[in-house]
Amino acid sequence: MLKLPNSLREELKKPFGDVYRDIPLLNGDIITVGDVVTKTLIEKNIIPKLAIIDFKTKRNIPIKINHKFDKVYYIKNPPGYISDEAIEKVKYLSNKSIKNYAIVVDGEEDLLTLIVIKYFPEGDYVLYGLPDEGVVVMKIDKNIKNKVDNILKKFEKVSK
Repeated sequence: MLKLPNSLREELKKPFGDVYRDIPLLNGDIITVGDVVTKTLIEKNIIPKLAIIDFKTKRNIPIKINHKFDKVYYIKNPPGYISDEAIEKVKYLSNKSIKNYAIVVDGEEDLLTLIVIKYFPEGDYVLYGLPDEGVVVMKIDKNIKNKVDNILKKFEKVSK
């Protein structure tokens, strides 16, 4: 399990991609991390390849996503951590030809954006919400993968 060190909290508040008020037209596979961005895409009939959700927004406000995913996985991921279970599930799904899958997180999903960037292929898009600002849209490329690898090296390895 990886623990987010306090020294990285400010750095991770900065968006990894461009911030949009409305979701732009994208040509490629999309992975969403977060409930509001997932719900917004689905309401626009854009079905993500993978949605990582916890049915909450802003930590504790319930959110309903009216959509039937083809396959749903359930994992635990405590706030401020990246669990081994989460890493393994994202890594496993990154190597599959998937569409319309979901990972439902018991805990917090925000940090899993890093794991998606690490394991999903270059050219895929990752979208996640920036509360009260919009949606961050980022196309995975070699530069962002290197940046994420360097960030993940700063996480503390813990056993839980």
